[in-house]
Amino acid sequence: MTSLIWFQRDLRLSDHAPLVRAIKQGHKIVFAYLHDPAYTIGEANSAWLAHSLKDLQASLHLKGHELLMLEGDFIASFNQLLSHFEIDEVLYHYEVGEPFLSQQNLALQVCQQHQIRLQPFDQAWYPAEQVLTQKGQTYSVFTPFYKKLLSLFNQVAYPQKAPDNLKTSKPDTPALPAWLKLPSTLNTLSQTTWAKRMMAHWQVGEHQAWLQVKRFCEEALNDYPTQRDFPAEPATSKLSVHLQFGELSVRELLHHLQALKPYPQYDVHAIDSFIRQLAWREFGRYLLHFNPLLERESFQTKFTHFPWDNNPEHLQDWQQGQTGVPIIDAGMRELWQTGWMHNRVRMLVASWLTKNANLSWREGQAWFANTLIDADPANNAMGWQWVAGCGVDAAPYYRLFNPVVQSERFDAQAQYIKQWLPELKPIPAKWAHAPWQHQSETRSIGFDLQKNYRIPSIDLAKSRQDHLDRVAAQKSYTQTLQLQN
Repeated sequence: MTSLIWFQRDLRLSDHAPLVRAIKQGHKIVFAYLHDPAYTIGEANSAWLAHSLKDLQASLHLKGHELLMLEGDFIASFNQLLSHFEIDEVLYHYEVGEPFLSQQNLALQVCQQHQIRLQPFDQAWYPAEQVLTQKGQTYSVFTPFYKKLLSLFNQVAYPQKAPDNLKTSKPDTPALPAWLKLPSTLNTLSQTTWAKRMMAHWQVGEHQAWLQVKRFCEEALNDYPTQRDFPAEPATSKLSVHLQFGELSVRELLHHLQALKPYPQYDVHAIDSFIRQLAWREFGRYLLHFNPLLERESFQTKFTHFPWDNNPEHLQDWQQGQTGVPIIDAGMRELWQTGWMHNRVRMLVASWLTKNANLSWREGQAWFANTLIDADPANNAMGWQWVAGCGVDAAPYYRLFNPVVQSERFDAQAQYIKQWLPELKPIPAKWAHAPWQHQSETRSIGFDLQKNYRIPSIDLAKSRQDHLDRVAAQKSYTQTLQLQN
């Protein structure tokens, strides 16, 4: 009997349920990743993927196996792989959202044609179908969902360590040499100047993920509740991308965090605060599991025909970090240079786009999907709809972040701003949050705002009022529809 372990976003060997199952059954094992360029998330995601696949291939090689990487049409590659090795069953970790759902459906069709068993495994905290209200309904508000998760914590499967040796399970049929090479489209992308610059900020793979866990727990975990909102502070875990690519199992991470609680050097409140943020990630996957249209449609149907603007200039200003609002531009330039952005700043740039510029959350979702290395279909959709006010458990639509107030509060010394906007280094921090309000002062020290930076492309005060007017019109329209019905 031969089992195929089909990797998607579970690029690790530890706590890997399909691998554990295949070993227990005593089967020969084939490990493969199938890359169809038609089914990708974005360029930044693909740049990380290229490095992560090479790391996984090296890990498997040390254990006597190879990671096969087939490129091209998914169905053709899948058929070729199944036939070449005479596969008896396919084991994989289930993923939510696109492009994963489409590929999983294609895999099911192929396996049914070949009469091969296709077995999915869950890698969530707990199977979504069993995280329900007392009435058997799904959760749409985070806090009760989180409480339910905590009540089930003791039932979360204990993670399995990576096997020491896999040589005895090596297939008898040799792989085609071409299958041992990184897919050409991934290799080409990973060699671009942009991708190299971005990836220079990161260490990739399962081993590096656990080193980052260790660094975070030792250096930043205790300060996490009080420091995580300050973008200039190294207070966040930087684990989102390792979780997104499955280099790190969330269940293994949870058990690790729980095991730290008895030790006096760790703050239990801080650990629980971080676990709560991990639960938000889980909530996004949960929502998309039960609402697969969430990536494309507003969860709150009253926003289906919301009058978003169509302004390419404002969109481009935002994408390029040229809005004239320093905290917004700093975040967008951090994103472009590193493939990542601080969570507090993610909310601010999303608020500016959807509420000050009145551009659809789908525009922001698409840009994040292409430029974030940790682009996760579930959390990308949930996060953008939350800020826009049209999603599940969303912030009220009339609420918008004041980027200047937020900047002064969370980056008081303008360290974050000046790191990513070096053109503002000559001016004092107190002027850097809203330099257009201090033009006479900046000119007195030889800094001309229009020459050295720019005037905001959108007036924050006016756009705030325009936003409130749209909210009032939306409320009136909704009330009218309700009366008609």
